[in-house]
Amino acid sequence: MDQYLRFINGLQALRRKTSALGIGLGGALGVAADPLPHQLATVRRVLGDSHIRHLLSDEVGLGKTVQALMIINALRWQDPSHRTLVIAPDNLLSQWQEEAWIRGHVMPAIAGTIDGSDDETSPITLARPRDLMTRTGQEARTISADPTVFDLLIVDEPQTMPRDAIQFVSQVADEFRQVLVLSATPRLGDPSWRDPILRMIEPEAAFRARIEGRPLDEILEDREAQAILELRNPEDLLERTNGFVRAGAGRRVIRNGRADWGEYLPQRRNHEIRIQPLAPERLRFEIAGMLLQDADPEQGLQGSAWTSAKALQRSARAARTVLADLTTRGGTLGKMAEEARIASLENPGDSRLDALLDILSAQWGGNPDKAFIIVCGDNPTIDMLRTALPRYFPDLADAISVLRRPASTDVEGVTNLREIQETLAPMLSGDSRLLLVGDWVQAGLNLHHAAQGIIFFSLPWEVDSIDQLIGRVDRLRSTGDRKGAKRTIEIWRILLEGSQEAAIADLVSALGVFDSPLPPLSPSELTEVQASLGQAAIKRQTTRGVSPLAGKGTGLQTRFASADPFTLRRASSEYESWHERPCPAPAMMNDRARPNDTPIRKEERAIGAWLRAISSSTDFDVGGRVDKEDGYGFQTIWYHGVGERGRAGDSPFLLPGASRDNWMTGHVPFIYRRSAITAPPRKGVFTDDGERSAEGSKSARPLHFLDHGGDLHDALVHGYSTGVMEQFGPTKPVVQTSVRLPEGHPARDIGPIVIATFVSLDPFPDELLPPLWSPAANEILASAPTEAQRKSLTADRRRLQVMLRAIQRRVRLEVPAQMLRIGSVKGKDGWTGLSTEQVDLCLQPLTSSTKNAVARGKTPRSALEKPEVTRAVRSSQLSQLNTEATRYQSEALQRSRPALEYLAMQIFGHFQAEILNRELALERRRSSPPESGPVELWQGQVAALERSLSMARVMSAEASAYIQEYGSGRMLPKSPQPFSILLALITDT
Repeated sequence: MDQYLRFINGLQALRRKTSALGIGLGGALGVAADPLPHQLATVRRVLGDSHIRHLLSDEVGLGKTVQALMIINALRWQDPSHRTLVIAPDNLLSQWQEEAWIRGHVMPAIAGTIDGSDDETSPITLARPRDLMTRTGQEARTISADPTVFDLLIVDEPQTMPRDAIQFVSQVADEFRQVLVLSATPRLGDPSWRDPILRMIEPEAAFRARIEGRPLDEILEDREAQAILELRNPEDLLERTNGFVRAGAGRRVIRNGRADWGEYLPQRRNHEIRIQPLAPERLRFEIAGMLLQDADPEQGLQGSAWTSAKALQRSARAARTVLADLTTRGGTLGKMAEEARIASLENPGDSRLDALLDILSAQWGGNPDKAFIIVCGDNPTIDMLRTALPRYFPDLADAISVLRRPASTDVEGVTNLREIQETLAPMLSGDSRLLLVGDWVQAGLNLHHAAQGIIFFSLPWEVDSIDQLIGRVDRLRSTGDRKGAKRTIEIWRILLEGSQEAAIADLVSALGVFDSPLPPLSPSELTEVQASLGQAAIKRQTTRGVSPLAGKGTGLQTRFASADPFTLRRASSEYESWHERPCPAPAMMNDRARPNDTPIRKEERAIGAWLRAISSSTDFDVGGRVDKEDGYGFQTIWYHGVGERGRAGDSPFLLPGASRDNWMTGHVPFIYRRSAITAPPRKGVFTDDGERSAEGSKSARPLHFLDHGGDLHDALVHGYSTGVMEQFGPTKPVVQTSVRLPEGHPARDIGPIVIATFVSLDPFPDELLPPLWSPAANEILASAPTEAQRKSLTADRRRLQVMLRAIQRRVRLEVPAQMLRIGSVKGKDGWTGLSTEQVDLCLQPLTSSTKNAVARGKTPRSALEKPEVTRAVRSSQLSQLNTEATRYQSEALQRSRPALEYLAMQIFGHFQAEILNRELALERRRSSPPESGPVELWQGQVAALERSLSMARVMSAEASAYIQEYGSGRMLPKSPQPFSILLALITDT
């Protein structure tokens, strides 16, 4: 075993823990995403609060799901047993399932498919509203929203759920310790939606409203009014900020708009081109009007009349089949159809073609490499443009890609995204500059890397189809756009005056769908919008006074809006500060970081260097491979030498999912760079031709993302960090090893023999968290006569424990962990100190030489230094490190004191409200003795409420004392545990 590389691998594992507690925001940024400023600010705000009960109300497309996954990842990193229940509408479950694995490291369980296997302990479980409820005539619920099983409840887009479902979910949320609501359009101005949503994030106020029989908004108004009365100086911003935190109606409501972050997000630029139709086209619009005059848009825009009317808006080629059919009907309509059919043969021109040619000429005149999506509406129009465009642009002869709607109406069931990607490969590689599509495109297909704009030659008549088509190019990049990039999405719509399609386009524009993504709509709302589009088509005009679907705010009224401290300026400042933070040392990066690298990029480079050291140590076999299907590159990790040299026993610990049997069944594929995430992201890879499922079909191997929160990553961190303490810790003699430094190694001139000692410092280690039960709480528990009462009291204690973990998270956010290191070199005059930079160089196995040589260790034949000498040097180093650790803890208390005061205020306010609620409940029960029935039952209920009130008072006192104890410096962690190594540095000649 190479003790030198084993030590380095352990050191890097501890550095990864340090990184998670610092620039990783407590593990939050271990998800496969590069955070934008608003995401970073939201995650910090939620994780740093005393309670995780928030409404994330960002506009569509700003990554609410990713932010939620970041929060989940941090909570799981802090407490590996943490479990989340996600309730989402049917159409969002697949998105959650994909994002949870690709970005959040978790293969979630799905309610209704849980069969008693490991899914029952999955960190994330996905459910639909109907999975939780039992309705007359329907099957029993498939899962219970049990707060004793799940820690965090996430409710995604509740406004799209049935009213009875959201009412039920809001009641269930009362007992959960943590709740996140995700909604782009929460409509908090509407009491029917405001009350259930605010009940989930403000349970104390909601309970008070119910017990007093008053509206919830009135309770919130009174709370704000009382807080304003208590301000000693209403003009003092800090006082008003504290008032917002204690009592503001919007204190747990977070909203970001695309306009707020225009420097980082893609921006849409709309172009409307209105042209006069040719006579044959105008005649076809009149025929379409006759077909629709008796149509009922309330029944949907389906059926022969609507299908024919749409076709008549498209190219002459597309209209002929419809006109031929209408001709057979006879009468006025038949005569007009025959006249139009003949005209389409005599004059097959399309007035929109000239406009399209002008657009392409202008765009390619400035940049001939630009690529565009052209929405054609149907296959005949696709064929027409595919034939016509190369006549005007000869170089398009082999540079047009086509995506047609599958023949089956069951698009999701028959469409294979991999096949579509193959069709689009020339577009993605730049060989094609145009993609012709009908009025449909596969959801999940990302074209923002390939196309700079979208041209509606024809417009779909379904609002969600328009939104999906634009959404293929208007997407956040996988690694986030950087400030100042100003990526603009160009959108053209070519409209013919007087057409049904032009009226629909005008209404869609008034609804704001061209300007921003369509907010989630319930089925009834979507039906209502589609009916409005149908009415516009029938009348060929748009109703005035239409409001955009995506509102500018949440609709919540508050008197503390100006006191909200979570401003755009603050978010930008936090982001810039985070962006400039150095990568925790020793990072072991063997190449120079680029000036604009984010901390995420730097960490990726550090992981890459660590993987190389692991591979060089032969602890595990790390190598690169490509997907057998499409050549996609990734890496694998496995036990070294299995089946060859028989060295599997040298691996220091087991890897999750890696079998020792043979490479084909045992290796684990992974990526660690966010730039390696494909569009669309892939869940798995094919590593061998022989991979098959039990049914014989091809079965991809799950592709892991190597970062905080992933099983593979965390196994490496845990295995190596545990091993370094066992092998190189304070109870062991100082390990001595010779290290041969290759040519070009930066430590060649430091000295012959070096001793280095390290300690890892956490400002708030788990050892400072108290046990679940205190003596006072145990006394109350012992007096509870029933299991139901004991269960309720236990739930109280778990809520307190979650609050204390919130304090731990906040301190860690304010005071990042550190790696302290000290080294000494032996010279003629004895042992002298090394700088931390020199220490890091000694523990840098990689060189930047062209040969990429690696320093390696070898056990010496005889001791390099006497044990008593190494013990003395290590003791001296540890004394210095203890002094540094004490200074660190002192500085940590100073830096975290404002945050502790902030949390103390929040927690005091929480318990004040909770105690008042329990007093009111107790008083109500006392004042209403039973008129009939056993008085013993009433007495038991009163006694249970008294115990509940006593527990709330005990917890309030304990939380307050706990914060004071830590803030005063009386609660200190144990002395740091050092680990050391002695190196004889040997240089190649």
